[in-house]
Amino acid sequence: MNKISCGTSDDDTWSLACHCADLYICADIARTYGLRALDESFVDLLRRQISDQLFAQALEFRRRTFDGEEFHRRCRQVRSQRERRAAHLAAQTARLPSSHPRAWKRDVAKYVLGHHRYQLPVGQGGFNVGTLRNLGRNEAMWRASLASDAIPSADFLYVYDCGSDPIAGVIQWVRSIVARRPSRRLDMLFVSHFDRDHICGIPHLLHEKRGLRVDTIVMPYLDDIDRIIAFGRSAATRGERSAERFHEDAVVDPVGAMARFGPRQIIMVMPEVEDEGGAGFFELPPAEPPRSGPDGMPWKGKDSTGWRSAPPLARRTPEGATVVQRIEFDVAASTEGGWRLKPHVKPASQQDREAFCAAVEVLLQWPRGSFRDKVKIQKERRGLVTKHRTAISRAYAWAFGDKNETSLSLYSGPADPQTAGAVMRNSRTFARARVGWMGTGDAGFRNPQAAQGFQHYYRDEMDWVSTFMLPHHGSAHNFHPALFVVDADLWVAAAQPIHLHWKHPAPEIVKAIKASGALFRRVGSSPKSLLEERMVVFWPG
Repeated sequence: MNKISCGTSDDDTWSLACHCADLYICADIARTYGLRALDESFVDLLRRQISDQLFAQALEFRRRTFDGEEFHRRCRQVRSQRERRAAHLAAQTARLPSSHPRAWKRDVAKYVLGHHRYQLPVGQGGFNVGTLRNLGRNEAMWRASLASDAIPSADFLYVYDCGSDPIAGVIQWVRSIVARRPSRRLDMLFVSHFDRDHICGIPHLLHEKRGLRVDTIVMPYLDDIDRIIAFGRSAATRGERSAERFHEDAVVDPVGAMARFGPRQIIMVMPEVEDEGGAGFFELPPAEPPRSGPDGMPWKGKDSTGWRSAPPLARRTPEGATVVQRIEFDVAASTEGGWRLKPHVKPASQQDREAFCAAVEVLLQWPRGSFRDKVKIQKERRGLVTKHRTAISRAYAWAFGDKNETSLSLYSGPADPQTAGAVMRNSRTFARARVGWMGTGDAGFRNPQAAQGFQHYYRDEMDWVSTFMLPHHGSAHNFHPALFVVDADLWVAAAQPIHLHWKHPAPEIVKAIKASGALFRRVGSSPKSLLEERMVVFWPG
């Protein structure tokens, strides 16, 4: 667009020049106060419509007539209000690096927890370890907690998934964890789903002589059909014989496979939406709600639907497991604070389930509608996973394609985070105590409805998630770069694909994360890729 010359006598052009000068002056003053008063690209657009000389004349005129003092006063007022709000928020929920001069100058805290989490570099798989320790009010203990390994002295130790493909990656780190844990106590083991690369390390982690002693195992409730579906996705590839054997046992009889490690209790979480696979919940006899045992840091299960003072509905399976519909675990719960572990199970599509059943019947030449009855028999299930794995794999590929089956996600973060403060090791300064972690297993979020359901269930936790584990190692089949489910500071993919065609993590997802301004981290098989986050969380008095 050609500039209009300064010699024009057009009143509209002079008015445009004066308006541009007004905006320029306002923007200049606003920048002085650190404010963004308007879109500066709009000023540039106006500047291109007038000559530099005409703009200079208008700017000089406006400087003589512009009521700058009034605008200065308004800018000072806006900045003062913003500073007061920021100071108030920081006083309530500060997230500071340990070197910050105010990090240890807060009011004496009523309750202080040290929390460390480790995403271990096992390669293609999943192995996340979290610790909690009651630190009291001793500042020296707080600082020592941020500088040292938390596993040996943790009051509460939990693990989310334990597996890798190949299995050697996870065995090495299991040995390291066990060697650093003199008490050999593992308070909770969470299993996201029954893929081989997420569970094959469990027999080593919970080995009777060379492993940890687990108190509570939490896993998704899968009926007979769901478990065969889960096996179908992994059946296309083979792992080491020991990993295959445990994988088969977990599919045929998950409670029995886990019970052999001697846990005090096994908790199975029902899917979010009750479909045909979960319709038998109320047919089971009632059970006592899950709670902590006499040893270790105390915790209790609560209903996660908003009535958090109420215990969750619980039922007992014939095998002795406790089935719950909606639950969250409050660890070290007190009136001052505590830590929340909140699982969520996304079910497989009922339509896909039915398609899978029909495909198996066709491939094995079974009578139509017979699959449901056959998989209720343990001997038939064993035959499916040992003799017919190729047919099961083909049925999964036909019915589900690249989608995933039922999977358990987990939120880990402070209870009542809006009142908590946090001190981070080697962290930037943030306005809020966003220190929550979210593991997603192999959940699928490409469907907007699935993403919305997930966000609704975690509506009280979403704003406090700082670290988000991408589902299925960052696969493009589980996550859409235009459909972010959370505004996290750090996005993590646990991926070291042994098959190049897997493309984990997907380049388009990584690019979208970085474009949003967030950080991305791939945890692979190299020890240097270990992700360790250390923090002290406290509730001021």
